[in-house]
Amino acid sequence: MRYRLFLIAAAFSSACSLLAPSWRWEKAGGDYDADVRDCKTATYSDSSGAMPTTASVRRMHACMEGKGWKKVAG
Repeated sequence: MRYRLFLIAAAFSSACSLLAPSWRWEKAGGDYDADVRDCKTATYSDSSGAMPTTASVRRMHACMEGKGWKKVAG
């Protein structure tokens, strides 16, 4: 029983690490919350609740980069 529980826990933690990004946004003196909110509003406002697409995620990232944010290893 303990072995099975261990395997379940190991599988869960592995899956979670795959979902976590390997990078983060960084900008000296930046207001991340305000900038990400503005970019999400601009990028996803016309999606009417649809799942993000690769193109919309790219637009979101371009918006953040346009505000001076850079992706750094996380």
